[in-house]
Amino acid sequence: MENQRTVSNKAMETVSGPPTVAEIDLGALGANYRAIKSVGGGAELMAVVKADAYGHGAVEVTRALRGEGCGHFGVARVCEARELRAAGLSERIYLLGGFLAGEAEEIVGLGLTPFVYDVALIAPLERAAQAHSRANFRIHLKIDSGATRLGILPGELDQAIAELGRAPSLLVEGVCTLLVNAGDPASPVTGAQLEVFNAAAARLRAAGIEPPVAHVANSAASVLRPDTHYSLLRPGLALYGLPPVPTVRERIELRPVMTLKTRVVQLKRVPAGVGVSYGHTFVAPRASVIGVLAVGYADGYRRGLQHGGEVMIRGRRAPVVGAVCMDLTMVDLTDVPAAATGDEAILWGGAGEAMISVNDIARLAQTISYEMLCTVGKRVPRIYRKAG
Repeated sequence: MENQRTVSNKAMETVSGPPTVAEIDLGALGANYRAIKSVGGGAELMAVVKADAYGHGAVEVTRALRGEGCGHFGVARVCEARELRAAGLSERIYLLGGFLAGEAEEIVGLGLTPFVYDVALIAPLERAAQAHSRANFRIHLKIDSGATRLGILPGELDQAIAELGRAPSLLVEGVCTLLVNAGDPASPVTGAQLEVFNAAAARLRAAGIEPPVAHVANSAASVLRPDTHYSLLRPGLALYGLPPVPTVRERIELRPVMTLKTRVVQLKRVPAGVGVSYGHTFVAPRASVIGVLAVGYADGYRRGLQHGGEVMIRGRRAPVVGAVCMDLTMVDLTDVPAAATGDEAILWGGAGEAMISVNDIARLAQTISYEMLCTVGKRVPRIYRKAG
């Protein structure tokens, strides 16, 4: 212990603000929106902003996309729609996820467009529409074309059609489904799903229900499968600058919207043989400089990143060493000779050679980029940067 030394932290005196932030580049968001729209064959875009816009901040993201001309937004929960309405969003909000019959009153009151995925939800929505004196309350029927998730099965269509006949206040504006393997353009699964979906739409038309809107395309399908475009696209991850599969990056240019960064709050010089963090899962193989970062798994920086994780400090990559803690993470800065307390550390995001892809980070953590973005903690402030 006598050979260990804490390096002076005078540099911290010049640093202000919270040490860990998520910078959100609204210029990149707008560029991604335009890039996706350019390959959409004229289809409108429904920006998927569920889960607080994948951790980017739903209110600010919807305002920025509204400025790009977007008039359609998708959420998963009524509470998410409530937040957007309270923030002044008057554009169309679609309820993509599961809801309970008891929420029908608020769904109608907020003017949402629910995805009706169960025949049992038609009657509660009809009663709520009547209670609010809402004629032609718009709904979209969600067909389970093979995902075995939310959706009306083809064998249940006749029952749904009969129930809709008893719901004069409801207007079936759209029909939709979920594609499960759109990232593989050659997958026969997508073709099979489209056949089921098209047959269901034809069955509705034969019954006199002719929804003018159809939509099935997620981020991958929006870019890779023109045969899925129909009249509306539902991009999510690509809006935030991340290709769901590498081939998407080959078709359009996407710019990461979130850069998660923190700061070095302490430096320690230690001799070889010193253990780092809980359990001493890392033991310094040489005399080392260990940097302590003000970020941990409570902020969304996953514990599994102690195995192969890296951060960017002063343009150099520094490995994560020892167990990632709830609030702190240690990195080896021995090969970053100018490192100092107060230095910025990019956890993911950035640009050019200084970029660390959240897709790569997610693979190290044995998860997906969607989860990494969505689990950035509430105590991490979102800092918004406008174009330019």
